[in-house]
Amino acid sequence: MFDTDSTPPDVDSLAEINVLFVEEEIDPQTQHQGGPRRRIMEMRVECYHTKSKDNADDLAWEVEEALRANPTLSNSVEWLTLQKLNLFVVENQSVALFAVVMTYQVIYWTHQIADPDTGRPVTVLLGYDPHTGPGHEPDYEVVIGE
Repeated sequence: MFDTDSTPPDVDSLAEINVLFVEEEIDPQTQHQGGPRRRIMEMRVECYHTKSKDNADDLAWEVEEALRANPTLSNSVEWLTLQKLNLFVVENQSVALFAVVMTYQVIYWTHQIADPDTGRPVTVLLGYDPHTGPGHEPDYEVVIGE
């Protein structure tokens, strides 16, 4: 499993899954508040196979079912939603590569406390609607961090 797209699929050792964290933004409704901020991240899961599109689809189905069974990633995010699914086939003279690309929306909360060395948030908080946003900070649960 890789966390960037700088590692291309290795045709000799497929099936393969790449997980990419493509883009992240602060929810406009929470960007001006102090304390917890709701973040929306795009995560892409790419499943590759050389045998057939059905094999790539089966691999993607296993990933989809695992994420569907645990949409909060063991309480580390607010929610995970499958947004798009695409199938690609690339062929050259010696091999065919089948890929299923799933795009997920990942929603989670962070506190503005940041690691002084990296600047990254170090605390992730979980809240449940309708008890989120300004005034509900005491209702959040710390799921990762200090």
